[in-house]
Amino acid sequence: MPKRFTGIRLLLIFVGINLVMIFLLVTSMTSAHPWLARVLPGHFESGGDSSGYWVFFALVLLIDALTVMIAGLAMMLPAMLEGASADERRLTRHLVDRGGVSESAKEAIFVSLREEALASHQQAAAGRAILLVGTLFLVLAFFSVSLTFARAVPNGNMFIERPMALLMAPIPLGKTSMTGVPDAAAPAAGLRLNASVHGRDVAAFTVDQVAAAVVLNAPEIYGVHFSSLVHNPDDALFTHFVFAFRTLIGFVLVLTIISVLRRIQRPKAEKKTIESVEAAAEEKS
Repeated sequence: MPKRFTGIRLLLIFVGINLVMIFLLVTSMTSAHPWLARVLPGHFESGGDSSGYWVFFALVLLIDALTVMIAGLAMMLPAMLEGASADERRLTRHLVDRGGVSESAKEAIFVSLREEALASHQQAAAGRAILLVGTLFLVLAFFSVSLTFARAVPNGNMFIERPMALLMAPIPLGKTSMTGVPDAAAPAAGLRLNASVHGRDVAAFTVDQVAAAVVLNAPEIYGVHFSSLVHNPDDALFTHFVFAFRTLIGFVLVLTIISVLRRIQRPKAEKKTIESVEAAAEEKS
């Protein structure tokens, strides 16, 4: 499928999803009793407390981020799986010193394969860039959803206060608690009321989740944290959301590393003829 046609289709899907979300918002705001209040937490009064609408906007950002990531995967994965450059090297070994095939036919085959390999490489690079942009939007959406839900449910307990936030602090010797802080000095952990959670707290919590996903939970293992908050396991919805976020970040990291390693297979752009291939084969022999 041509890359331009694929990009147009993905753009239309993105626009269509946002139009649907705008339609849902308009129908809820113009109705006597906003129907979004039946499915989302918070208040939906116009001009007053509109925390429910902020939750909706955060969810729209989350859906947009996922859409962009899916678009990047749709462009990146097919190009990675084609393996056109490997096919060119395999076909080179079969055609060298093979009779019955004219030189012009051999050269035409190599030119066609080379163009396909270059197109696949460019498509994979474009898909990787789109995927990374979508991942940045996903991090922003995670912060927004966490903060807006905390504001919409002020009496809830989405977070637990960690005994102490450690920033690259060494674990002291002697009798310590599970966090690496001496038992006598470690404050008690407990539930944190959503009303007392601020934006900077959620931002530090988001950094903690990204770091845990990128370095395979190493901060949790070594007791290095950027936030005094952890998710409350008793809040099943938020716990599933945190788990899904970490999984997606880890998946993107692994896929990006694989795609970058495959860049060494990028074929050369200059024109290559069957004569140069045969000459190189004779030199090796």
